[in-house]
Amino acid sequence: MFEQHREQLQREAIAAYPEEAVWLITPGECRRVKNIADEPTKTFRVSKQSMAAAMARGLLAVVHSHPDYPACPSAADMRGQQAAGVPWGIVATDGERATDPVWFGDSVERLPLIGRGFRHGVTDCYALIRDYYRLELDIDLVEFPRDWEWWLNGGDLYQDGIAPAGFRRIEQAEAQPGDMWIAQVRSPVPNHGGILLEHGLALHHPSAHEPVDPAQLSRREPIGRWLPHITIWLRHNSR
Repeated sequence: MFEQHREQLQREAIAAYPEEAVWLITPGECRRVKNIADEPTKTFRVSKQSMAAAMARGLLAVVHSHPDYPACPSAADMRGQQAAGVPWGIVATDGERATDPVWFGDSVERLPLIGRGFRHGVTDCYALIRDYYRLELDIDLVEFPRDWEWWLNGGDLYQDGIAPAGFRRIEQAEAQPGDMWIAQVRSPVPNHGGILLEHGLALHHPSAHEPVDPAQLSRREPIGRWLPHITIWLRHNSR
């Protein structure tokens, strides 16, 4: 996506370090605009004038850099993307090197369900669940903006999200392929989820120790190893 702007984004992200750089992409142009945040090393904000001008030209995407932080969105980034209604990109940099842009948002092309690397907020366990329901069952689940390690910092995403996402609790004995399970693994709250498949298999994306780990892949494996950790079984109200 927007591959023609990759080198510009990397070069300007390095040049802006240690501040966050921000770009607005419109047809035929990737324009870096001023970051007017009070703390530009920690966040970014675009002036109303810059955003209005980009929207008038046809805003296609918003990109910002993450100095000394991985290329994955925060809860604030995810909320911003939802409000903007266009894909967002993140370029991580340490001031010497910069990653390729990472894109997120519902209009971004989905990766295959099996074998995708772990990236918090983009290709994590809940993202896999959303993509499964959308691709396999034609059901759109609500997105939940989330910070890395929300489960250790007072969040309870899965239990709080059961009703808003359109699920109801069922008993394990009722579970059928396509139902969702939630597990609790070394956490004060349930913090991992997956899908029950045919033949006693589970589809899930194991969490990593870091917010980005390309080697931690989504997979299909026997559900048995997860049964001791599963605390909730769910079925979507449309099923």
